[in-house]
Amino acid sequence: MPHTVRVKFNIRKQDVLIVNSIIDSHEGIGLVRTVDAKTGAMVVYSTDDQYETVLLVLEDLKKYGMVIENIHTEASEKIDEW
Repeated sequence: MPHTVRVKFNIRKQDVLIVNSIIDSHEGIGLVRTVDAKTGAMVVYSTDDQYETVLLVLEDLKKYGMVIENIHTEASEKIDEW
């Protein structure tokens, strides 16, 4: 059974829209949610076979100067409990 993986991270509030757009443009890697736009708290809900692509996209954005901090993942079969 595939797991849902939650990739959580923080960005600058002025980058929320661009990160959301970039992740959304990579169809199928995950569903982006802004937890708190004022603090830049973001989460991407992905799968155990796609979340590494999410991490690669975030790392590429960091290489281009975007501030992305506190990246961590959590896996669960019980997404409704999140």
